[in-house]
Amino acid sequence: PESLTDPSFVGQILVMTFPLIGNYGVPNDDLDEFGLPRHFEGRRIYPAAVVIAEYSFAASHYQSARSLSAWLNEQGVPGIFGVDTRTITKRLRESGSELGAVVVGKGAPCPAWDDPNARNLVAEVSIKAPQKYEPKDSASAPHVIAVDCGMKFNIVRFFVYHLKVRLTVVPWDYDFTKDEFD
Repeated sequence: PESLTDPSFVGQILVMTFPLIGNYGVPNDDLDEFGLPRHFEGRRIYPAAVVIAEYSFAASHYQSARSLSAWLNEQGVPGIFGVDTRTITKRLRESGSELGAVVVGKGAPCPAWDDPNARNLVAEVSIKAPQKYEPKDSASAPHVIAVDCGMKFNIVRFFVYHLKVRLTVVPWDYDFTKDEFD
């Protein structure tokens, strides 16, 4: 679930090269003490579609709350399996990124091409208003401002839990020059 909820994959078709996907399932949506999803890097699935070589219909991890297929379906993200992802990966490594679409079934209509490079992806993944996170006993902790250009939640956790700083995450277009920080 980490790669699927990583904001840096917004608008892309994520091709998984690991031979078997889905056997761990997807954990629940529990939130941590800061209101962040405990098991995910973002609040939703960001890729436009997912391509898998081999899909496991049996999720057997002890933290599994649902199947990968159910989660993709809940979020309206198409996924296909039975694809030679190694060949796709080889082509992308040789040719670079390409526009693509996921179309299932002979004669199925192809969706309109969507070029994520023509969109402001940072605006799509950035928070809309500043959010503050403070560790316990934070009175003397330094204050850091982080500009959200697609920040993963583990970065927030690292700042707060490990570096013990008071963190304010601001939108990508926020003017922080008048704010106080260390």
